[in-house]
Amino acid sequence: MSKSSSDQSSSQSRRRAIKSILGVGALLPCASALALKSGASAPEPNKNFHLKVANLVNRSRANIERLINFTLTPEDLPWTQTLGQLTAGQSVTFLLNGRWWIVKEMDLWVEPGVAFHARIDGGLSYNPMNNSGTMLADRSGVLEIARSVGEFSNPQGELFTPPEHYVAAEGFIEGVAIVWQDDPLQGLIQLSAAGDVEGLVSAEIKRLSHESSLPAGWHYMYMFGDGGIFTGDHEGHIDCNTHKDVGILQYPIEMPLEKGLGISWQWLVEQLPADVAEDAVLSHDYLSIAVEFDDGKDITYMWSSSLPEGKVFQCPLPRWSDIETHVVQRSGATELGKELKEQRNLYSDYQQFIGGSATQITRIWLIANSVFLRSSGRCSYSDIALHHGSTIVKVL
Repeated sequence: MSKSSSDQSSSQSRRRAIKSILGVGALLPCASALALKSGASAPEPNKNFHLKVANLVNRSRANIERLINFTLTPEDLPWTQTLGQLTAGQSVTFLLNGRWWIVKEMDLWVEPGVAFHARIDGGLSYNPMNNSGTMLADRSGVLEIARSVGEFSNPQGELFTPPEHYVAAEGFIEGVAIVWQDDPLQGLIQLSAAGDVEGLVSAEIKRLSHESSLPAGWHYMYMFGDGGIFTGDHEGHIDCNTHKDVGILQYPIEMPLEKGLGISWQWLVEQLPADVAEDAVLSHDYLSIAVEFDDGKDITYMWSSSLPEGKVFQCPLPRWSDIETHVVQRSGATELGKELKEQRNLYSDYQQFIGGSATQITRIWLIANSVFLRSSGRCSYSDIALHHGSTIVKVL
């Protein structure tokens, strides 16, 4: 077989693997319509990215210990690339360029910051979600990097996806790790005095200057880092602003799953991230509040653009299809911009929609996804509480 034929066969195998993973082969005929709705086509990633960052550093007086270039490709298994030693308490800023494809034929992709991950000696994985991010070393050790789009099974970044599927992906991430001697914010400010590269330096200065605050007890799920999607800048509220990214905020709580157990919340939804039905893989962008049970299942109450209120369906994403049940709580645009109070009987919903062996709830989730259609969603949550008889447990 000739080299060109071999390369073509390899490319076709990769495409088949990706379609198999996502279960989207049957959706190829609607690719054009989805691409038009998503507005996914965009300029190609920055050329000569490493050189541009190096030139900026050379022009600046920033107090940098070292600058490390790297590139992640599909063949790189997780954590096989290392970027040297860090000392506990030391900071490193990542500037990222590239594109990681979900399905290339449909022009569906994520920003490099959504896919990029870093950790130190097998510790907790850090995911910036944005194309710039600053990581604080929680220990001394070797800085390791990887990429994942929901392919890790735990906070340490162990691989969930079979390796043969993992390496069948398409895309690249090129980046620069800036290891600081001192305060990263001051270093970035000094760097910005010499210019910028695609606005990444100024974006990271802004992020570090305005760190998002969250109410006590709330944290991001390990799969997706803190991209600033959720903020709690005013008491008793969590605001959500998603744009071509994804985030799951979680609040751990244990409460018996007994008859009469319910949940109530208030939300104000201003913009939905999808304008088509969200029950297919390639349009599964939505805003919701969810409850996780001790059997690993969860029910998520979503606001749909067009699915009828009361519709129940399993998550269309393969990894989540056996885990997550969607319930359409609200539908359409008529009540967008209104503050609405909701209430559900969790016990009844669990028995009716899941019917498993759970005995208690374990977490409350807030979910925002706008990766597939690459649009935006905005909402806020307040007055989240669990009810059982006369017992009321405030979550927010």
